[in-house]
This record gives sequence, structure tokens and C-alpha cells, in this order.
Amino acid sequence: MKAFIALPSLFLLALPLFGAPPAGAQAPTPAMTPAEAYQRGCAECHRRESSVLRAIPARPEAERRAWIERFMAQHPCACDEARPLIVDYLLERTRR
Repeated sequence: MKAFIALPSLFLLALPLFGAPPAGAQAPTPAMTPAEAYQRGCAECHRRESSVLRAIPARPEAERRAWIERFMAQHPCACDEARPLIVDYLLERTRR
């Protein structure tokens, strides 16, 4: 009878080892889309997206990417961690 009682106790002790999140753990935040990154990092200052898009030279994609990256390296951004997504967004929006 003691073995029967000990098995559930062992199960409860082992439960955290098999995928139960630690106490106080937060769920991962969902990834931002490029459009959300632009809204968060740029739209507050650049309310007219069309002005930003017109400033980007009409060149092949690799050259546009390099131009945007150089520009953004010197430009303030409200969401620095989103810069790669913002570059992707601007590339997509300037695709001709």
C-alpha cells in the first residue's frame, strides 16, 4: 500500500522537469510584423509614410537595402530593436 501512495508523490515531484514553466515565467511575446515595427519605431515622427518612401532612391533591392541601413544607422528610432524589420518594411513598400 505504501508503494501506491509514493507513486503519485513522485509524479508530482517530477512534473516540473517535464515542461511545466517555472513560477513567475512569462509567455514569450509575439513577434512584430514589419508594418508594426514601422508604426512603433517611425510613425510617431513620420506621420506621412509617403514622404519617407519618396526619400528612398529608386535602385535595385540590394542597393536600396544598403541605403536604408546606412541612413537608419545615423537616424534616431523609437524602437531600435525593430530596425531590421523596419528595413524590410521599407524595402517592401518601395518595391517597384
